[in-house]
Amino acid sequence: MTVGEALAEARYRAGLTVDEVSERTRIREAVIRGIEQDDYEACGGDLYVRGYVRAIAGAIGIDAQPLIREYDQRQADAPQTPKAPEAAETPEAADTPEAADTPEAADTPEAAAAPAIAESTASTAPTENPARGRTQRRVAAIAVLALAVVGAAGGLVASGLNHHAQAKNTTASSPTLQRTAAPGTAKPATAPTPTKPKPVKAQPKTPPVAAGARIRALPIKLAAAFGTDGLVDGDNPQIAMYAITPGAPLPWESQWYVTPEFGMLKTGTGLLLDMGRRVTVTSVRIQLGPYAGADLQLRVGNSAAALSSFKVVTHANGVGGAVRFRLRSPRTARYVLLWFTLLPPNGVGQYQVSVARAVVSGHP
Repeated sequence: MTVGEALAEARYRAGLTVDEVSERTRIREAVIRGIEQDDYEACGGDLYVRGYVRAIAGAIGIDAQPLIREYDQRQADAPQTPKAPEAAETPEAADTPEAADTPEAADTPEAAAAPAIAESTASTAPTENPARGRTQRRVAAIAVLALAVVGAAGGLVASGLNHHAQAKNTTASSPTLQRTAAPGTAKPATAPTPTKPKPVKAQPKTPPVAAGARIRALPIKLAAAFGTDGLVDGDNPQIAMYAITPGAPLPWESQWYVTPEFGMLKTGTGLLLDMGRRVTVTSVRIQLGPYAGADLQLRVGNSAAALSSFKVVTHANGVGGAVRFRLRSPRTARYVLLWFTLLPPNGVGQYQVSVARAVVSGHP
């Protein structure tokens, strides 16, 4: 008997409908029906499947451990898709573009011209060849042109040397003219006194961070669901601690809604992290569900009385999966609030957000 068949049979014996199990476990009806048919696509991974099976089994009054072992065994026995051998994907040397495009020695211009030259030499006759005469005249013309170019270059070099010598003589005669000048004439200008550079004040070095103030993951005292009216109307408060509990069977999930804007029933929903006392927060890391689309504000405060007690320090739009907030400047507060203003899809035609593995980093 499979896991889904065992759960369905136990639910029938308990006299419960899928809707009643959904109300008890806060798991969507579509997910429960899928599990009973051994279809786990909507669950989002093995971690969630184990959590769902444990929750459903608890609601219908059976032991979940044998079912979880059965699920793990079936997953381990599932055939793996073999990968194609890498050697088959490696092209042979003969098929590489370099081998195909490299010209042979006989195809080079020099190699092609060599037979032609040899053939022309072998066929040369003592009689005058008109083509040869034209070639000799062309060579003579090129030689004359080369001599003209060399002569012009020599003239330019000689001109440059003559100009350089005249400039040197003019410079050498300037002190003599200044020494023979009559008294009363203007004195030669003196060289300006070099200005001493102003000393630059050394900037004070930033003192090293004390060993006790090093950034690290801080303990979170508790997590609580938080709504527009505070702690009294948060979504699914009974599973809020799952968001900070290592190895929790499920994440914290909000209620599901028919639109990303909470079905026009509210303006947001959140998860409150109570640090137990004031701490310095530098970053926050959370794991959302696999579907992107959540708009999220990170707020901090020292009172959990109302939403207005929290100040927005950063935000992210359209996110999903792993999300990390790095604060531009550390903030000191007791409470950290994850406030969602837009929900992502949950894969079954509804909108819902989930949070797991919340970590607050900083120093006490």
